[in-house]
Amino acid sequence: MLLACLNFAPVVFAKESVTIYTEHFPPYNFSNKGHLEGINLKFVKAMCIDAKIKCNFELLPWSRAFHLAQQQPLSGLVSTARITQREKLFNWVGPLASSRNFFYRLKSNERINPLDLPQVKEHSLCVVRNSIYEQFVETIGFSDGKNLLKVSHSYECLNLFFKNKIELIIGSDLSFDYQLTQYGHPGREVVKLVELPLNDTLGNYLALNKNIPIDVVERLQSSYEKLIAQGKLDFFIEQYSNTNTK
Repeated sequence: MLLACLNFAPVVFAKESVTIYTEHFPPYNFSNKGHLEGINLKFVKAMCIDAKIKCNFELLPWSRAFHLAQQQPLSGLVSTARITQREKLFNWVGPLASSRNFFYRLKSNERINPLDLPQVKEHSLCVVRNSIYEQFVETIGFSDGKNLLKVSHSYECLNLFFKNKIELIIGSDLSFDYQLTQYGHPGREVVKLVELPLNDTLGNYLALNKNIPIDVVERLQSSYEKLIAQGKLDFFIEQYSNTNTK
């Protein structure tokens, strides 16, 4: 009987280990000299520690991360926009940090000045495959191979944008200045244009595989609420906002 108890003990008391996939999308989640950080990534790390869950973080292109988070039972994805089309794909913990999104142009391209969504689609645009932006811009008239270019990484869009290979790019109030700074471009080089009315988006979340034990989901959500009440998320937002102004 004693041997039986010892054999079962590691299973009963084993600490859960969850792999959380992420992408390079500063300041929410990104790699800085090989070290993963960002507003939402740091906050999720804090949630895992508080919930006593071992979380391993892995940086991948968005499309692959999105696919693996649905295929691997003990996995998740951050930061993930919670929209109607994705609702049944994951268990959701959050919301995390997010902000409003806009189309931008280079300040030097004064001829490009759309005033509404119908005028926006008259110009060329780059988006990351399988992102929320891809789904939205296709619904308003952008077409792959015509005025829409799809890539695997957000930095590919930035590179094409600053080389004048595409006319418009999408960014958020909170993240775009930080992204530009990371690649050596001051925010004054771009002009904010029309807002993307992502009305069915509930914000960024930690998306967990549907097969993760519900106890793990509940513990993470409980830790989320505890850390929110302590102002932890606001602290990380302020931390990266200050970085933008330096």
